[in-house]
Amino acid sequence: MYDYAKILELEKELMRKERQIEYLQLELKRYQAVIEELRQGTRPVGMVQDVVENNAYVRLEGGQLYEVTIPPHLKEKVQPGILVVLSPNRGIILNVVEKRFTEKSLWSLKVERSVNIYYEDVVGLEKELKELRKAVEWVLSPEIRRRRERIIKDQRLLEEAGSVLLFGPPGTGKTYMAKAIAGSLSRYGQKTAFIKVEAYELVSKWLGESAKNVRELFKLAREEAPCILFIDEVDAIARARTEITSDAGRDVQGMLNQLLTELGEGFQVNKDLAVIFATNLPSVIDPALLDRIRKIVYVPPPRTKEEVKRLFDFYLSKVSVDPEIWDGNSLRTEAFEELWNNIKRRKLIYETSIPFKNIRVSDEYWITPRDVKNVVQEAASDAAFQGLDYVTLDKLLEHVKGLTLEKSFQAVFL
Repeated sequence: MYDYAKILELEKELMRKERQIEYLQLELKRYQAVIEELRQGTRPVGMVQDVVENNAYVRLEGGQLYEVTIPPHLKEKVQPGILVVLSPNRGIILNVVEKRFTEKSLWSLKVERSVNIYYEDVVGLEKELKELRKAVEWVLSPEIRRRRERIIKDQRLLEEAGSVLLFGPPGTGKTYMAKAIAGSLSRYGQKTAFIKVEAYELVSKWLGESAKNVRELFKLAREEAPCILFIDEVDAIARARTEITSDAGRDVQGMLNQLLTELGEGFQVNKDLAVIFATNLPSVIDPALLDRIRKIVYVPPPRTKEEVKRLFDFYLSKVSVDPEIWDGNSLRTEAFEELWNNIKRRKLIYETSIPFKNIRVSDEYWITPRDVKNVVQEAASDAAFQGLDYVTLDKLLEHVKGLTLEKSFQAVFL
């Protein structure tokens, strides 16, 4: 006799693995494209100022003006006001940059004006959320700012705007906390926009464009004020500076210098703008940026059995759950114990340090808030697909076991 239940389980596992393979193949293609860009090097791009016969005068983003040769096949395309790509030695035009979206229009697609995440949605991070609120709400809330200004009499102490670095393992709730502030302020009358960008999105293959991207992004954030600008994976653009030996290195340094300039322009310029950086790797961030940031907050994973249960209770309260495992407010003890017996087989380690600030962190844990949310969402999707009316313990166990296929997995960030 065939064990059809076992066969069905194996088919589902096969489908899961096939989806994972497809995802990894896409990731491989993406990284291959990045590698190819790096092989080609950072290409200087500039604006054509004037054209004289077979030569053009091109000004780069940094202000340098070059006289370059126009190849015959580009003669008709090269006109004043056109962006062009130069050779590494700035001697000849290699190509004309076709009409593109402006940086502002690209970044404007990132603006969220109606965030629907609130303080009560942040579970297990009450202390960290309070520290974040203290750092940025006085910048965004006129009422809190007025109270602060009544206490601080010397106006020079009001010049610095709110900037924060959140660090911790992936999936612990860094973005979620920042969004909760924007959503809660908006709900209480102070409409607050939220802009999130991945730091690597600011990096351009065109020499000089990266710093311009930073400038345009901050300009947009000020126009959208009151606004929270959230820059994730900031380590990608703010690594400690070393001796520069290439155009690419100079471009990255220019981008970091522009970031420091934007943060240091003073409170009047950034009056209604809070800047929140996030990273998993704070140890590599340049000390100059760390010195400019007003507060550093560690966002930890859940570190106790009780904290993990609280997360499951919170996310399961958002879906229909089998009454046999749900008492109306939380998972029944015996149901959670089954989940816990599988969760604790997993071992994750997060270690990092910020020598410049004498900070060192070493944490051991099993699961993150993002993992719990994904488990509940996947279990609900499976239940709906199979025509069930609610999430069952079997569905939850299935996806928890998917997290713990390996007996031990260590994620170490040094």
